[in-house]
Amino acid sequence: MWPWESAIFAYLCYSAFVHVRHHEPPGGTAIVVAAVASVVPDLIDKPLSWQYGVFQNGYAFGHSLFTSILVIAAAHALARRTTRPRLGLAFGIGFLSHNVGDALEHMNEGIRYGIEHMLWPVVVLPPDHDAGFTGTVGQLLAEYRAHLVHHDFTSYFVLVGAISACTLLLWAYDGFPVLRELVVTVRRAVR
Repeated sequence: MWPWESAIFAYLCYSAFVHVRHHEPPGGTAIVVAAVASVVPDLIDKPLSWQYGVFQNGYAFGHSLFTSILVIAAAHALARRTTRPRLGLAFGIGFLSHNVGDALEHMNEGIRYGIEHMLWPVVVLPPDHDAGFTGTVGQLLAEYRAHLVHHDFTSYFVLVGAISACTLLLWAYDGFPVLRELVVTVRRAVR
């Protein structure tokens, strides 16, 4: 998933969890934490693979469920020590939602392939790109844009569209967190 798609999916996952568990909408700070956490796996693996050759594929250490368990446990412990347990939970859900989103993205290639993206170092995927970081991102963005321009809506685009629509509706239902807090902050600053 692209970073904006990962953040959208993280919002959906975290908000749904908060509604089910606490029967209330999520707060803006927790949403920002979940969104940031949702891009961390790519911030680790893509540059280390595509630019520096540390990994042969952009799905390695940062995408591994084994790493996820450690990172989520550390975030949870830190959040509890700072008496902000919901932020640890938001980080964990955001981080894990990235892997779930990537697995969903690759499900059309088979469930096994979707799950293999999360099993590094047990499963090491073949090399995926060799044009350097900026070259690879440019190629992928060009492919993404071509799909949009030519209305070539694959199952992936349909899935992301459905997730985005559901998230937008949920964000409105939640009272537009983050935007809501920004408006309050600006009003206070203007006074």
